[in-house]
Amino acid sequence: MRPIREVLRERTVEWMAIPGVVGTAVGEAEGRPCIKVLVARRTGELAARFPADVEGHRVVVEETGDFRAL
Repeated sequence: MRPIREVLRERTVEWMAIPGVVGTAVGEAEGRPCIKVLVARRTGELAARFPADVEGHRVVVEETGDFRAL
């Protein structure tokens, strides 16, 4: 299994091109590392665009709202 950061780096450009996605990150779910896809507003349609896991790493879609530079 490839390292989670390597998998995330490979997928980020593709996922960031999807409307509503505001970021990606390595996070934690149920005590284990996961890939987080950060979205402005979580909808079932948007969440369905992402796999449950990539190369053995869990993918979690998390609503964060929009990010704005201060």
